[in-house]
Amino acid sequence: MGTIMRFNFSDGIEAGEIEADLTLAILCAECLYGRPRVRMEVSYVVDPNGKACVLETAGEAADAVSRVFAGLLTVRLGEHAYSVRRGLRDEAGGHEPD
Repeated sequence: MGTIMRFNFSDGIEAGEIEADLTLAILCAECLYGRPRVRMEVSYVVDPNGKACVLETAGEAADAVSRVFAGLLTVRLGEHAYSVRRGLRDEAGGHEPD
């Protein structure tokens, strides 16, 4: 069972900024766990308007991506510029309520 992490952003955040931080978070996790493992454990989509980013995580390497991403966002944007919700994804591909 995987985890869905939904990051919602305040107005004024550009999608390119979000993707840059996420790319850096992925690189950091790859340094620790290797590129193949990270690619197998994490997938994401960024809203083109910069309002949200959704990560699907399934393992320790992917959890590292989400933690580093949240840390980068906090340093660069501040704690009040984003929120995050965590939910479970069941084996059949559906979402379980939070």
